[in-house]
Parts: sequence; structure tokens; C-alpha cells
Amino acid sequence: MKTKLFFTALMLAGAAAMAQVHVDFDKSIDFKKYKTFRFESGKVIRKLGVTDTDNTFMDANVKQAVTRDLEAKGLTPSDIHPDIIVTYLAGAREKQEVQNYISNPGFFYPYYRFYGLGGWWGPQWNNFWVSRYEEGTLIIDMLDAKTDQLVWRAYAVAHINNFNEAKFVDKEVSKSFRHFPPKV
Repeated sequence: MKTKLFFTALMLAGAAAMAQVHVDFDKSIDFKKYKTFRFESGKVIRKLGVTDTDNTFMDANVKQAVTRDLEAKGLTPSDIHPDIIVTYLAGAREKQEVQNYISNPGFFYPYYRFYGLGGWWGPQWNNFWVSRYEEGTLIIDMLDAKTDQLVWRAYAVAHINNFNEAKFVDKEVSKSFRHFPPKV
């Protein structure tokens, strides 16, 4: 019984560790008309809402990942008259999760103890533990360069070990651009 609970908890923890990526876009826009893009530095939000604009590691990681994925989709980087402007907002915060495990020392089904059907009224206890983790959010915005209107947005939320880690950024950006350009 304890083994089943352990594997169930392990599977749930693995599912919770997967990133959630959501994409939203303006359905009236024809994305095939966009051929060039320019990347603009984004913002990193630290604890208590403090903006870190000098985070060159995060900026370089996001720029590299976005440029790689957009070039793979057929767009060309251009600083002169781009069709779209790409920027980002990133943040991380510490979260905690409380977990509970009810254990019983008996060999009988749990309801036997309550109804006295051959079971024994042995002690039962709860085990609680708190796990702390860092949750990172990466929002990528694409704006039409002529109208300055938001045309596409992707945001990813995931458990992370190191917020500036290039592997985390690459993975989330790749997931975000998996279905770009969107099909209406």
C-alpha cells in the first residue's frame, strides 16, 4: 500500500514539474505577412516586484532562443524596418506546497478499524511535509512594428532550479513557438 502511494506521489510530482505553456494571438492577423523581426531587451522581475534591467544572462538566453526559433520558422532578424518586434517579461518566485500522508500500522482495511469488523483500533497518524520550490514565468510578446499592437503572446510557467539557466529558457521558448505561425 505504501509503495503504491509512493509511486502515485512520484507520478504526480513529475506531472507537476512539467511546464505549462499557453499561447494567445490576434485571430484577425495574417501572420504570413511577417517576414522580419527585431528583438528588444525585456524585463526581469525579482522578489517584491523589483525590476532587474541589467540581467544580461537572461537577455542573451532569451534572444538566442527566440532568434533560433523564428529563423527556423522563416523569419529574418532585421534592425531596420522590422515587421514585428519581439520582447519578453520574466519573473520567478518561491512557492511552497504542503503534502499529507496518512499512515496506518494495521494489516486490515481502514474501515475495519472504525466498525470493529475483525480489525483492531490501532493508532493512525498523519505525516506532513512542506516542499519549497521556485516557479518561473516567461512571457514572450510579439508586436506589429507599424501599429505597435500586440499580435501574439506566449507564456510559460514551470518549476525551475536556476532561473537564468539557458536550458530552461531554450525549452520554454521552443514549446512556445511550436505552433507558430498560428493557423486561424
